[in-house]
Amino acid sequence: MGGVSATALSLSFGSLASATEQVTDPQENLANQAAQKPAGTLYGGEVASPDYLIGPGDVVELLVLRNPDLSGVYTVRPDGRVSTPLIEDLMVVGHTPTTLSRELEEKLSVYIQDPVVTVIVRSFSGDLRQQIRVVGEAQQPQAVAFRDRMTALDVLIAVGGLSSNADGNSAVLLRREGDTRRQIPLRLDDLVDDGDSTANIAMAPGDVIIIPEGFFSGDWRVTPTISFQETFSDNVDQDPDGEEESAFISTVRPGITFFANAARINWAFSGNVALRQQNGGDDEGADADVDLNSSGTVELFNDLFFIDGNASVSQEVLTSEGSSSGSDDNTSNRETVQNYRLSPYVTNRLGDFARMESRYTFSQVFVDSDDASDTSTHEGRLSLNSGPDFTQFSWGLSASASEAMSSDDDDVSRRDVNFSTTYAVTRSFFLIGSVGYQEFDDGDNDNEVDDPTWRTAARWQPSSRTQLEVGYGQRDNEVSFDGDLRYNITPRTTLSASYSEVLRTSQEALGQNFDNIAFDPDTGQFVNTETGQVVNSANDVPFDIDDETTRVKTFRAGINGSRDRDSFGLNFRANLEDNDNDDDESEYGVVANWGRTLNNRTSVNTSGEYEYNDLGNSIENEYTFRAGLNYSVFTNISANVNYTFRLRESDESSSDEFLENTISVGLSATF
Repeated sequence: MGGVSATALSLSFGSLASATEQVTDPQENLANQAAQKPAGTLYGGEVASPDYLIGPGDVVELLVLRNPDLSGVYTVRPDGRVSTPLIEDLMVVGHTPTTLSRELEEKLSVYIQDPVVTVIVRSFSGDLRQQIRVVGEAQQPQAVAFRDRMTALDVLIAVGGLSSNADGNSAVLLRREGDTRRQIPLRLDDLVDDGDSTANIAMAPGDVIIIPEGFFSGDWRVTPTISFQETFSDNVDQDPDGEEESAFISTVRPGITFFANAARINWAFSGNVALRQQNGGDDEGADADVDLNSSGTVELFNDLFFIDGNASVSQEVLTSEGSSSGSDDNTSNRETVQNYRLSPYVTNRLGDFARMESRYTFSQVFVDSDDASDTSTHEGRLSLNSGPDFTQFSWGLSASASEAMSSDDDDVSRRDVNFSTTYAVTRSFFLIGSVGYQEFDDGDNDNEVDDPTWRTAARWQPSSRTQLEVGYGQRDNEVSFDGDLRYNITPRTTLSASYSEVLRTSQEALGQNFDNIAFDPDTGQFVNTETGQVVNSANDVPFDIDDETTRVKTFRAGINGSRDRDSFGLNFRANLEDNDNDDDESEYGVVANWGRTLNNRTSVNTSGEYEYNDLGNSIENEYTFRAGLNYSVFTNISANVNYTFRLRESDESSSDEFLENTISVGLSATF
């Protein structure tokens, strides 16, 4: 039935000497190496143990001397069998390569005179009894075929090493000894990080390595920073025409940025102390302020008990009637706002039926002003959401109660219960409905709410790039529309728009603003998750920080993205505020920004903003233009130059008008 080459002949009858030869380059000319291997040789230059057992998933090559039509490469099926041209459903699992060769010769002898068969294992998983299974925090947890003289390091290489969340020194090896299973401690961190050869223990067939998750294991970054900024303002107090006073402001900011992306901890903190010296104006002299942002989650018990936390301290203009400088180093007319939130919660899985969450939130807002109260808020929330048992139809039930206690004003209480459903009409179209009941009491009868709530909505999501949701319903004693649109024009460019109406206090809005702030580990800065723009503080919000309850109608639209070396954004906002003192206000603004990386050291950025404020008794227009240049002097030292122009006009009083130019130069360093 045909002949074979002299090479194949020597494989069958003269392979004893070749089996003792050392393979110097297992990756070189693998096909030729495989052709020179004796039965029982593993593909890649490693000689199999005579006791190696073939297992499901192994790839074996069967070479039949002088019969190439009967030779071939086969993958062992999950049932442990392979099918050859003359022998169907041949059981191969549990055989060594040698015993399989002999069985094939016996079966083929019915058809061929004196058959000679060689079995080569091309790739291998091994019989379950000879596999080493790795579970837990490996890069690629899997079963690895056992090989002679295999060690823990060989197994780690096969699974890609430890994951960033692994606690390698707490790993254990389970080894069967007779009818019992012995537990052996492993020191995989010492082996991988320190090269400790005493931790490189020998493996045995059937071993199981369990690598646990470490509470603190992961990516930890602590970056001390310091910066120096020299700023000149030609109108340091934002005075009207003819009353301007210029001043230099010298600022030193020692600070620190901390980021943890660990198995159980995901936290970011960025803070600094601004030490200022001003040589003119109302704030002449030395001053110090703290600026910080912090956000994160700690998982205390695996998939059960969590704690969320947020904090923000910054210097803010408290009312839209107040003027502000174009430079952050100039704190004229600004007050310190402190905003904190801590929220422990417990999650429970009710099988595949639902997931339950019980959450308590404690928040505090401190405002350094007589016009706004310090507020402490306690909130309890219980929610139940449908699980995997519900696919086309999903639902959610929530109930909450909160008490906000103000230092100088009436307390605010809320009670809410809501049941919502979502029905998938098609893969891309969903119908949404909800009903509930709401109570709201801030001490003002005009704002009191004690009524049912309801909402109907439709969501269109034709692809991962597009989502549109439009709703209509009643809440806060008002019937209103709401909507949200997000469209990814490209993977790096997003178009978004939203409209909402809500009854809230200023302190509630400050706390809710945390939900849209996140830390970007690539840039080391906090960003707005809706626009992608860098934010200096979670307290930087376009509304008055006072003791009023306000019904706010908010519309936002924008396009933000980047392309090649350019980043850009164009955002529009409109806020209509119905205050409880009947002094309604409206604010409209548009911001355009553009930045470009000129080379690996230099970047430029510019922005322009127009803001229109109708304060009820006056109308004000503000124009702001900024331009900056950043240059990386060394890897950890950068220099910057910034210019800001700000103009404010008022139709009511010239005393509310001002024009300011600021120029600043600075150096910053990280360690």
